[in-house]
Amino acid sequence: MYRSRPKGELDRDTLNFLSSMNIDNEIISYDIMGTQAHLVMLYEKGLLEVKPLKKILNELEILLQNPGKINRLGFEDIHEAIETHLVKKLGIEIGGSIQTGRSRNDQVILDVRMKARDELNNIYSKIISLIDSILQKAEQNLGSIMLLYTHLQQAQIGNLSHYLLSYSDQLFRDLDRLYLTYTRINKSPLGSGPVGGSTIPIDRERTAMLLGFDGLVTNSLDATSSRDTIVELMSSLSILMITLSRIAEDLIIWSTQEFDYVELADKCASSSSAMPQKKNPDPLELLRSRTTIVVGNLVTSLALLKALPSGYSRDLQDLKLVFLNSLSIVSSCLTITDIVIGSLIIHKDRMKDAVINSYANSIDIAEQLVMQKGLVFRTAHKIVGSLVEMALSKNNASLSSLSVNEIEAVIKRTSVPIKAKDLLEILEQVTPEKVILLRSSIGSSNPDEQKKVIKSSKIRVQEYSDDIRKRKMLLNNALHNLRQVVISYTNKSS
Repeated sequence: MYRSRPKGELDRDTLNFLSSMNIDNEIISYDIMGTQAHLVMLYEKGLLEVKPLKKILNELEILLQNPGKINRLGFEDIHEAIETHLVKKLGIEIGGSIQTGRSRNDQVILDVRMKARDELNNIYSKIISLIDSILQKAEQNLGSIMLLYTHLQQAQIGNLSHYLLSYSDQLFRDLDRLYLTYTRINKSPLGSGPVGGSTIPIDRERTAMLLGFDGLVTNSLDATSSRDTIVELMSSLSILMITLSRIAEDLIIWSTQEFDYVELADKCASSSSAMPQKKNPDPLELLRSRTTIVVGNLVTSLALLKALPSGYSRDLQDLKLVFLNSLSIVSSCLTITDIVIGSLIIHKDRMKDAVINSYANSIDIAEQLVMQKGLVFRTAHKIVGSLVEMALSKNNASLSSLSVNEIEAVIKRTSVPIKAKDLLEILEQVTPEKVILLRSSIGSSNPDEQKKVIKSSKIRVQEYSDDIRKRKMLLNNALHNLRQVVISYTNKSS
């Protein structure tokens, strides 16, 4: 179809190497709608007669409803396949007019942007659903005390609600990044031509409006050859996947028999072909693996773009491959994470036992020595560390079980100016069950803090849900209006 200068047909192996038909199924509908909008604009500008307009629009409508009618064999891409189909059906004089004032270069990035904004809206909805599941689980576990870790060592006492809300906060930031990326994605490149615009008096703003874009990528060189918005989106998707992967890693560790804090529902776990006792967190392990693929796709896209000259280069075809792959992976991983969180079984007693048998209240004891007894924190830190050492030497006894004599021995050894009875009084106050109630800083593990966060987070979820609903409605209305314009022109008398 496009071989005006080269003679003969492409070598078969060369064609297979060049062709993107294996991934273009993802963008067929967008290419057809973009072509419809372009034809409507050409007619309204007096660049296309009503008779050929009707014939092309009718045939495109058939293809939109039945994309399987498009022959995909022997073509470099879907743009060539659709144009060839129209030429064969309607003749070169009619079918050959669809490229007036445009190029494959602006077509392909148009299709990618239309695909991206639809997938973004779906991903938004899935993130919101996941956050909602996390908030529900957090609300159910305000009293579920657990250990918090640094360096995978027991650190402080917290609760499961506090832990879960740390991830809802991260997901809100992921949502914010993607939400802003949409504003840069939703700009139309259509009508930029190969690279430098067109001498034909087309109306780019009209096609942008028909397709539901917020505006134009104005500079034609920028529109056809730049992919920074796509890379920005892939970067945001990679950060989102890292959030999901960290959730997966925690749940994998906590579902081991050694921790036994949580258990995946049977519907989310795999079995072993050989070991009948096994219940494996395979979906979470694959989520970790697929995070690697998405991050790898980002690195691929950056490496692909880093040395390209200005103007369109065929290298950009391979960006489409990794981009579409990332969109698909992220969507499926959000779905599986939502299912896992929503059905997660919490072993509250096991988490509480781990807390009781730990020394994770040590920092709280030190802080209470500062607050109640006026010790300098570093001094308090020193004596509590010595108390822990004493308790460990007594077969991991609890701090509150230490005798007055043992406490006095520690005081004498550390030369801390405090009485044994005063220290014992604080040890008895700062029990694992009471410690989180003593927390007073904003964002701490105190259940009252979690209630505030849950309340404000539910409001944010509703606000985002409303905004996403409006965005989807605007797009749907625009494409519905395009369809009505197409119908009105196909019914127009010649």
